[in-house]
Amino acid sequence: MTLASLARTTYRSVFASAGYPALFVSASFSILGLSFQILVFSVTVFATTGSPAAASLAFAAGFLPQVLGGILLPSLADRIPPKALLIAGALMRSLVALILAVGGLGIVGSVCVIAAAALVSPLFSAAESGLVARILDGDRYVLGRSLFVITGMIVQLLGIALGGVALQFLTAQQAFLILSALHVAGALVCLAGVPRLGAAAAEPGRWRIGDTLRGYRALLSVPLIRALLLLWWVPLSLLVGAESLVVAYAGQAGAGAATTAVLIGAIPLGALIGEVLVGRLCPPAARERLVFPLLALLGVGLVAFAFGPPPLVAALVLSVASIGLAFALGRQDVFRAALPADRVGVGFGLLGVGMMTGQGVGPVVAGPLASIVGVGPTIAICGALILVAGALCFGPVQRIRWRAAERP
Repeated sequence: MTLASLARTTYRSVFASAGYPALFVSASFSILGLSFQILVFSVTVFATTGSPAAASLAFAAGFLPQVLGGILLPSLADRIPPKALLIAGALMRSLVALILAVGGLGIVGSVCVIAAAALVSPLFSAAESGLVARILDGDRYVLGRSLFVITGMIVQLLGIALGGVALQFLTAQQAFLILSALHVAGALVCLAGVPRLGAAAAEPGRWRIGDTLRGYRALLSVPLIRALLLLWWVPLSLLVGAESLVVAYAGQAGAGAATTAVLIGAIPLGALIGEVLVGRLCPPAARERLVFPLLALLGVGLVAFAFGPPPLVAALVLSVASIGLAFALGRQDVFRAALPADRVGVGFGLLGVGMMTGQGVGPVVAGPLASIVGVGPTIAICGALILVAGALCFGPVQRIRWRAAERP
């Protein structure tokens, strides 16, 4: 074991990397603004129509089109300089907020504008992920990505809270104008601080609409990449399926609103703790050794719901189990290293599409199953399947890496 494998990277060394502070700030502005926008727009639609269905559609408009965009667009991120894409993305989000502030499109027109912006957002996300992979090396990349996850969780909650406060004192139009200015600030931060790098593809050439799918097929044909993606996608999908039943579990147990809120917040809280503990306190070699134990913690915690723990005990179990989501930290650098240099954007686009799809499929499967076997048993089944999937996906990754290490 080398000294490098034992060294612990610090947050200070990550922020010392040229371009990372600006990228971090601009990404935080983007997440803050989008969560703020979703809340304000959904509340405005409900106040106007009085329809829960319309409010739900307004909420979904910012997410569902991302699946289609993620299938078609991420390969373009490898053909355009990332700085230009990040600035364009921030300005596009600013324009959307400005259009919502001006009004005049009606609810249907506004939903279409938000959906159109969501459709192209995977392009900007792929550019951002690819740039992080290019400006951070070694374990700084792992910790830098972890910082994005941690901050994303906190900032998303902050955006929702600020949106709720803003609606107490401002009109929706005023709130959207503030939001538009926030995205302009994000564009200026990118302009001033993000390094000017060329396109990732050595010979960008002409982009075609099917390039992303062709890139996805090429990456999925690589055994290591395929195993790593399944190692992320399947457990996350099962966890989201279990998470979608938390409110029903609380309701069947007769829990009040406060206890239900504690249950809902248990998984993000545990995930946040796991990212900090494993990302910051564990050296790289330890994170690699912890991949399967953390997956096991996640699965076993959900299996405990077969015994029907009381709501507050269930919240504690969920928080501890969700620390296991930090298993991904032990494989992030391996995934980045496995991606071809000219398909970094495509690789992160594929990762994102699979995660978004899984988060949609998990609840669709878990809900009907819960109506047959019960809520607690279904959550336990999700946990058992996480254990099985973890074992099936973890083994191939280890074998492929061992074979690669043995080659002269």
